[in-house]
Amino acid sequence: MTEYPLPVFLAVLGSAVLHAAWNAVIRSGADRLLHTGAIVFWTGLIALPALWFVAPPAKESWGFLGASNAVHMLYYVALASAYRTGNLSFAYPLIRGMAPIMVALGATLVFDEALRPLGWAGILLVCAGVLLIAFRSRAGGTRATILWSLLCAATIAVYSLSDGRGVRVAGSVAGYGAWMYVLEAIIFGAGLTVAGRGRDLAIYIVGNWRSTLLGGAMSAAAYGITLWAMARAPVALVSATRETSVLFAALIGVLLLHEHFTRRQWLGAGAVVLGTLVLRG
Repeated sequence: MTEYPLPVFLAVLGSAVLHAAWNAVIRSGADRLLHTGAIVFWTGLIALPALWFVAPPAKESWGFLGASNAVHMLYYVALASAYRTGNLSFAYPLIRGMAPIMVALGATLVFDEALRPLGWAGILLVCAGVLLIAFRSRAGGTRATILWSLLCAATIAVYSLSDGRGVRVAGSVAGYGAWMYVLEAIIFGAGLTVAGRGRDLAIYIVGNWRSTLLGGAMSAAAYGITLWAMARAPVALVSATRETSVLFAALIGVLLLHEHFTRRQWLGAGAVVLGTLVLRG
C-alpha cells in the first residue's frame, strides 16, 4: 500500500471530528438550507483575509477548483435536504457510506493510485460499517432522505477527486483552500438570492451568527485539513479515513440530539473502527 504517514492519518481523524460537529450544527438548525448557507458564508468570510497573505493556486488548478465549486453547490443543497427529511444518525452515515468506494475506483483511474488488497479491505469495512449504521435506523429517514443522501454521496466522490487532483497541481494548498471557500460563499449566496431567499439568508445569519460562525470555522478547518492530507497521501485512503466521522456524528446524535442508536448500529461502528485500523496497515 502507498505510504500513509501517521501525522497525516491523525490529522484526518481530527478533520473527521470537526466534520461531524459542523454537520450536527446544520441538523440542529431551524431551516436546514439557510443554516447551510450561513455556514458557507462564514467559511468564505473567514478565508477572505488569507487571499492577501497566501500564494494563489497555479493556473493548472483553476479548472479543478471551478469544477469542485460547482459540485459543492449541489452537495450543500443535497446535504440540507437530507437533514430536513431525516435524522442525523440515518442520513449522515448513508451519505458518507458510498463515497469511499467511488473515490477509490476513481483514484485508481485518475491518479493511478493502485491500492493493495489490505487497502481495499479497509475501505470496504468502513463502507459496510457506515451502511450498517444507516440502515439499522431506517425509521429515522424517508425515501426522500435516501435519495438526497445518495445524491450527496455522489457529489462527495466527484469533488474529492477534483480537489485531490487540483490541490496537487496548485502549488499552494492554503491558496487553493482559501479561494475555494470564498468562491463557494459568493456562488451559494448568489444562488439563494436568485431563488428569492437572499433576504432570508441575511436575516438568518444575523439572528444565528454564533452557531453558524462556529459551524463555518469547523467546516473550514475540517476540509482544509483534508486538502492538506490529499496532497500528501492517497486520496482513497484519506477519503475512507474521514468516514470515521460517522462515529462522532452518531455520538452527537445520541447524546445531544436524543436520537436512538441500536446495538447493531454499534456493531457497524465497530466495523468502521476496524476498517480504519486496517487502512493504516
